[in-house]
Parts: sequence; C-alpha cells; structure tokens
Amino acid sequence: MQSEFYSLTTNWVIFIAITVAIATVWLYRMGKATVTTQVVVGIAFMGLIALMHWGFAGAHFFPANISGGLFFLIILGGALAINILLYITSWKIFNQLTQETIQLVQGLRVFIGGGFLMEGVLNIIPGWFSIMDGFMHIASGFFALVAAIAYVKKHSLNNKLLWLANIIGITDITVIVTSICFVVWADLGPHHNMHYIVFGAGPVLLWLHFVSIKKLMNNEEH
Repeated sequence: MQSEFYSLTTNWVIFIAITVAIATVWLYRMGKATVTTQVVVGIAFMGLIALMHWGFAGAHFFPANISGGLFFLIILGGALAINILLYITSWKIFNQLTQETIQLVQGLRVFIGGGFLMEGVLNIIPGWFSIMDGFMHIASGFFALVAAIAYVKKHSLNNKLLWLANIIGITDITVIVTSICFVVWADLGPHHNMHYIVFGAGPVLLWLHFVSIKKLMNNEEH
C-alpha cells in the first residue's frame, strides 16, 4: 500500500479536501458571511487538512491496533461535534442558501467516487469495496446535480428530487463509514488516506444534508 500509487492517490484526496474547503468558503460567501468569517473558515479548513495529513500520513493519530468499532464511535463523535458547531455558529448563514447552491457542492462527490474507483484499480482498497464506494458517491453527486437543475427549472418534482438526493446521500455516508469500520477495517486500518474524506469532507456533506432537509421541511409546513 505504501507505493508510489498510494502517494498519488493521497495527493488526490488532499486535492478533493482542498476543493471542498474552497466550496465551503464559497457557501459562506453566498450566505452573505463577512469577509472575516470567510477567511477564518478557510484558514480553519486548511489547518484541518494539514493536521490530517500529519496525523494520517505519519500514523500519529491512533494506535495501529485500534478497533473498527472504537474508530466508528470517534467518527460519529467528530461528525456530531462539527455539525453542532456549524449549527451554533453558522445556521443563519446557511439558511440563506438556495437549494441549488447546496446541491451543487454535493455534486463534488462524483470526484470523490472517481478517486476511490482508482484506488480499487490500484489495489489500494478492496476492488468490490471501491466499486460500491465509488458508485455510491457518484450516484449521490449525480442526483444532487439533477435535483439542483430541477429546482432551478421549478420542475413539478423538484421537492421529491431533493428528498431523493438527500436520502441517497445520507445512505451513502452511512453505508461507507459503517463498511470502513466493520467490513474492510483489516484492509484499511486507522491511517488510510480514505480518512481524509471521512474526517474532512464527510462532516461538511452531512451538514449540507441537514440544511437541505431542514429547508425542505420548513417549506412543507407553509
């Protein structure tokens, strides 16, 4: 796994993490956040990426023998903490975003899926898992973009497509994280480059699902 190909795919996931960071700052801008807030968010996200690279590439974060179950709890705790923080500090900003803006960022998942398909071809992750992971991410991104177009076009099915996109996206996150920790844990372990996405982009994408669903529910109540 510690081959030139592994290093190249690590560069790919870092690139994706940076892309999601830039997209997140763009969302803050679209939500009319102050320039100071945008700069702070950008610096925080880049700092997180640097920390993840130090921790995962250098195997500094977790002991090698940590169990998948404990790792799963750490992922859940981290995602919950980040989403609570975003809700407390940024709900008003994200609530101003339109559905198509939110879904456009979710569309970046097609690139995450493509990256993990590459890892399967290169035997960096199990082939069957890369196919499942890759296509689930690609499907999530694809349906998010379809929902965004339908919303802009005011299609009669736009709300149903938004619900579908969110359900597929949340299912994707749930299945992949669970599979990492309980099915392919022996192949990946606690310092694999997949975790750049799990701990970096993952909580942000989950947050965007929450925002989108909350807006959908609020619209249905009126």
